[in-house]
Amino acid sequence: MKLPTEPQLTSEILEGGVKLFLFCFPKILPLVLIDVFLSILLHLYMPQLNTLEYTAIIATMMDTSITLFLYMVAVLILHTAIFYRLGAIINQFDGGNFDALLQGIKKLLPILLATAFYTFFVGIGLMIVIPGVILAVSLRFFTPLILFEDATVIESLQRSHKLVWNNWFRTAIVLAIPLLFSMSLALILSGVIEGLLGASFTKEQIELAMQLTYLTIDRLLTPFFYAIILLQYYDLKRRNKQSIPTDKYFIA
Repeated sequence: MKLPTEPQLTSEILEGGVKLFLFCFPKILPLVLIDVFLSILLHLYMPQLNTLEYTAIIATMMDTSITLFLYMVAVLILHTAIFYRLGAIINQFDGGNFDALLQGIKKLLPILLATAFYTFFVGIGLMIVIPGVILAVSLRFFTPLILFEDATVIESLQRSHKLVWNNWFRTAIVLAIPLLFSMSLALILSGVIEGLLGASFTKEQIELAMQLTYLTIDRLLTPFFYAIILLQYYDLKRRNKQSIPTDKYFIA
């Protein structure tokens, strides 16, 4: 299936995202499973993160800041590798998971800095709510700009905002649907786990099992969200009349 040369409907982008995810998932499964493993390991190592006690969470983060930083770096490399390989498959220059990991390491610093800026700007904006929501959508495309167009950190955020601005509402809908789907499925399966465990386990054990189920589903479906981001990214480029190759393919 060719990448379209004309702007697509929201339903077409979502359908394309599903097809891309299903096609790529077996290829990126090792990276996804490592991500799942690290996430579960962190929550088993720091059970305080599973509580709703704000002070306990902050204290744990302060006491284990080095561990959390190393975890964040590892996960960022994995997620960048997953994102990169999806894009490589779309554009037919896929070199496999090892090459994707090398790209994740190579682009770690700009992705890390851009993520930090993104989190900061969105966090500040969320203090007033609406600006935070606007920035969360308009700045979200810094990743493909850094990975595939060698944009600098600040440039990637600026170009992402410019790319999205005239299509903000549509982009917000496109990005919200996979997020809501992942969240809903994770919550449903967590509830199923709670029902299955019933009175056979303690409250703490049930809550941990539910949390780990939620995390597992969330990590397994992360590539689906990235697939949607990529297809929306190319669609936004078309809508902004920026040139992209029209002879690229992704297999559906």
